[in-house]
Amino acid sequence: MKTFQKQVVTHQLTLLVAVSLAIVFWTIALLLHPMADLRETIGAFALYAIVGYLLIVLNKTFAIIRLRASIQTVIFLVLAAILPDTHLIYPGIIMTLCYLVGLFFFFNSYQLERPAGLLFHAFIFWGISSLFVPKIIWLFPFIWYACFTFRSLSVKSFIASLFGWSLPIGVFAAYAFWKGDFSAFTNKVIEAVAIEIPTSLDFLWPFVVTLFYLLIIFIVSSAHSLKTSLDEKVQARNYLHHIITVTVVLFILIGTMPSDYELLLPLMVMNVSILYGHFSAIANTKWSNIFFICSLVCLVPVFIVNLLF
Repeated sequence: MKTFQKQVVTHQLTLLVAVSLAIVFWTIALLLHPMADLRETIGAFALYAIVGYLLIVLNKTFAIIRLRASIQTVIFLVLAAILPDTHLIYPGIIMTLCYLVGLFFFFNSYQLERPAGLLFHAFIFWGISSLFVPKIIWLFPFIWYACFTFRSLSVKSFIASLFGWSLPIGVFAAYAFWKGDFSAFTNKVIEAVAIEIPTSLDFLWPFVVTLFYLLIIFIVSSAHSLKTSLDEKVQARNYLHHIITVTVVLFILIGTMPSDYELLLPLMVMNVSILYGHFSAIANTKWSNIFFICSLVCLVPVFIVNLLF
């Protein structure tokens, strides 16, 4: 007999139910906690839907989750829906979309003899991402380390990645100089390297509750992934380890620089969704089923906290 968890993961209507539930959450947030007008809210929902669709394509292309499931998209849409402050077209979701597109090129470079072209294209999109949210440059050393573990890092591919990353940044710098507003570029550089000292005012209830909720899901999912990694194909295992590493860095960045919380939140939610999707599809125990149900129940109080505070 299937557990509730497996019924949700494998049911054909799960994605439809998740989209409907997300629309309900978005509608409630728009009525009670409006962050934007109706047109911008619809546009933002469309961007999240595109990211959700690409997550299905990502899993189908690289078999990160053994099942050809859409559970990672289900989780992403529902988690995004309970965070009203992100229900608008803003740099965080645009950065996440660009970052996700870059992942396709990046994962395709795995053990390729000539990965320079793919890394060049991946880092173009990540360069664009860093223009929207400069703090993600802190992820790049770990991305290059992943290139090493993927056996796609060489002198040529490293130079190609640097050139790809610097291309959109250089274009933006040239445009800012041409417009006579070079401070727009220097402000991006300052924002990228600035280190702040958090205060008690940064740790509001929505921040604490949401981050704690995501952290618990991440710890359980990543621990399960590491525990069962030997059962995965080496390629999928390396993809998952990279996602875990990036998510750890994101938690550290948000915890130490909470002013960037909302900007980095969509990318964190996307990574957590992939890891929790892997956990939900693979784990099949009494405790995993209980945890899955508890995580669903907790969606409502997390949404309420984000809605009211």
